[in-house]
Amino acid sequence: MLLLNRQKLVWIRDPPLLWGKLIEALIIGLVMGMIYFDVSSTYYLRMIFFSIALFQRQAWQQITISFQLRKVFYKQRPRNFFRTSSYAIAESVVQIPVNMAVSFVLGTFFYFMSGLTRTFEKYIVFYLVLLAFQHAISAYMTLLSSLSPSITIGQALAAISVSFFLLFSGNIILADLIPDYWIWMYWFSPISWALRSNMLSEFSSDRYTDAQSKAQLESFSITQGTGYIWFGVAVLVVYYFAFTSFNALALHYIRYEKFKGVSAKAMQEDEAHNVYVEVTTPTTELQGIGAAKVKGGGLPFTPTNLCIKDLDYYVTLPSGEERQLLRKISAHFEPGRMVALMGATGAGKTTLMDVIAGRKTGGRIVGDIYVNGELKDPAIFSRITAYCEQMDIHSEAATIYEALVFSANLRLPPTFTEEERMNLVHETLELLELTTIAGEMVGSLSVEQKKRVTIGVEVVANPSVLFLDEPTSGLDARSALIVMRGVQSIARTGRTVLCTIHQPSISIFELFDGLLLLQKGGYTAYFGDLGVDSVKMLEYFASIPGTEEIRPQYNPATYMLEVIGAGIGRDVKDYSVEYKNSELCAKNRERTLELCEVSDDFVRHSTLNYRPIATGFWNQLQELTKKQRLTYWRNPQYNFMRVFLFPIFAIIFGTTFYQLSADSVKRINSHIGLIYNSMDFIGVTNLMTVIEVTCAERAVFYRERMSNYYSPLPYSLSLWFAEIPYLIVVIILFVTIEYWLVGWSDNAGDFLFFLLVFYLYTSACTYIGQWMSALMPNEKVANVAVGALSCLFNLFSGYLLPRTAMKAGYKWFTYLMPSSYSLAALVGVQFGENHEIITVTTGN
Repeated sequence: MLLLNRQKLVWIRDPPLLWGKLIEALIIGLVMGMIYFDVSSTYYLRMIFFSIALFQRQAWQQITISFQLRKVFYKQRPRNFFRTSSYAIAESVVQIPVNMAVSFVLGTFFYFMSGLTRTFEKYIVFYLVLLAFQHAISAYMTLLSSLSPSITIGQALAAISVSFFLLFSGNIILADLIPDYWIWMYWFSPISWALRSNMLSEFSSDRYTDAQSKAQLESFSITQGTGYIWFGVAVLVVYYFAFTSFNALALHYIRYEKFKGVSAKAMQEDEAHNVYVEVTTPTTELQGIGAAKVKGGGLPFTPTNLCIKDLDYYVTLPSGEERQLLRKISAHFEPGRMVALMGATGAGKTTLMDVIAGRKTGGRIVGDIYVNGELKDPAIFSRITAYCEQMDIHSEAATIYEALVFSANLRLPPTFTEEERMNLVHETLELLELTTIAGEMVGSLSVEQKKRVTIGVEVVANPSVLFLDEPTSGLDARSALIVMRGVQSIARTGRTVLCTIHQPSISIFELFDGLLLLQKGGYTAYFGDLGVDSVKMLEYFASIPGTEEIRPQYNPATYMLEVIGAGIGRDVKDYSVEYKNSELCAKNRERTLELCEVSDDFVRHSTLNYRPIATGFWNQLQELTKKQRLTYWRNPQYNFMRVFLFPIFAIIFGTTFYQLSADSVKRINSHIGLIYNSMDFIGVTNLMTVIEVTCAERAVFYRERMSNYYSPLPYSLSLWFAEIPYLIVVIILFVTIEYWLVGWSDNAGDFLFFLLVFYLYTSACTYIGQWMSALMPNEKVANVAVGALSCLFNLFSGYLLPRTAMKAGYKWFTYLMPSSYSLAALVGVQFGENHEIITVTTGN
């Protein structure tokens, strides 16, 4: 029961997915009902076939859902939270009400709007068949997710299965035309059982005479009696229980936990840091830092004073009420200094840094931010700053060196030579102690190493100001010290460094030069130098009457947080008032006002002619294309899956239709069905599988776009270019094998035209999948949306219902669908100019 309740909550608390399924069912049900409104019984086989096939596409989404749930299962099952069988049953049972609702919505609108027999008895049979099939195919897709090491492999296996089931459903190729060596697939395919049951149910109604029923069913190669109606339902129910049982066994005996390991090089690199050293913070001020240009970190940059004066920040709550998060914050951050931004949980540390860095897109900001004496210009500020997010988001297929080179090539202006950029990359690797593991894939790194990569890709942008949000979160003491030692080295090059940090160790805290301490409510409790062993800060708090002194050997960072009441439940002195009335505050304000004035000691950034993005369009496109090609090459599960599996399917399709003559209407229809199924298989496979690949890189795109690496257009084009060589290879392999096995036109021009059209349609499906990945809020919703879109591609392709048979009101939809143009071109080149006489039988 606990598992059932949890699985129920998972569905209820994912409204985009739940409502997406229901809305998809409603729209597709209405569209199908309109298209097939009182249509001729000649099209019933294809009509009922597609009403069933729809649930295969919906069940396809179960791959993504089950994979996301599997991560939790792998974490909890080894700790004996539950039995595997209980989990598998709960995962299956909780889908029942969802499946019932989806089947009811889609099936009801479609059934009563189409020309099927409108009796309650026949409707119930139709609904139960749909429901049994939906449960069976959902259980099958869940099983595939348990058998697959990744979503990409799972999607590929789903595509293979769907194509098999469709091919041998009894619609694409009629049962009496299937070769003996493939006939077993006809009896295994779940969709063939559902299709036979609904066809037998429909044509056993009183609206048809016995002769009419027999003629119609025989024209569709269905020769079974009405007893097969309920036998088909029983087979589907058996499939449901069998697939659910196999899923439990697969979950229990097959595990694909992702163990994060590091290479031997990485382990050796870590060993070099196992010795702790005492780091003393220099007390002398950085001399001459205000010169126009200084050498530091490999390339010249402009030292920057950053000042905030009377900064307030407000957000609007859903109720419409405005809440103030920051209150009259004033501070200054000078070059060569590393300042810690600390405070109680919820005091506004990250909020303040995001406001200063320009990362807050909502809310209301009051107050001024000055950069070298000038009011902050967002376009210029984004070029001179770098922001290290708390989450380490990178392209996992890139090496450390490649990640830094990519950042440098896009974020450094063209005025720097290739040699200068590479020198900066190598110096940054040395600065962050990454040189020995520079050739390692980012995806194989430890958390601490990834953190240093996050810092590195920002440092190679040669910023004047560096922001870091919780750089030590999730790290142990040793790893945190390694990271912060690298950050201190960056500050010593003359850069301004501002860092939020949560309860650091003594050794880390003493690396900082200054501290901005916030109290709950967004007030300043302290701003100033720390001093050696934090003596200046400790002296300040000791000077306030009623403040407890720090205990011997106690962490100053923990002490000052306890003093201001962070994380404890007792009444404390209002240290924001104490600071406001202190001599230190007056001194700081005087210095802040001084730095807010333009000075000859510091270069005004407005005179340096910055562009919002450092490099031009062609450089962005070149670098992005290079990166995407490497990413694709290092993703064998996605690309080599297509290269190896598509030819296998071409062989299956080709042997099923091996040299099948086109001398009758039934055979020509089967040939057209093969072309339709081939299009659908290749197109939809690419449409679905590209989502996981694109969504995996989407978070990286958001980070890089926020940091002004590039504009969206070259990124989109790079995804397109990366697909081209793989699409060319797989389409040539697939079409060449299938085309000549089936025995279509031996004219070279016809073959090349067929190949070109097939490539263009597959490319269109792939790029539409990429587009949907960018458009939808997450991968699960993208799968739902793509499933609905693929249904429209099929409905308006011209195969399920010819354009001439459609009502005028929605016939124009066919002109919007790439599938209609593709099918017309592919069928036309094979049969359009064929004037051979064919056999026409009764019912055709």
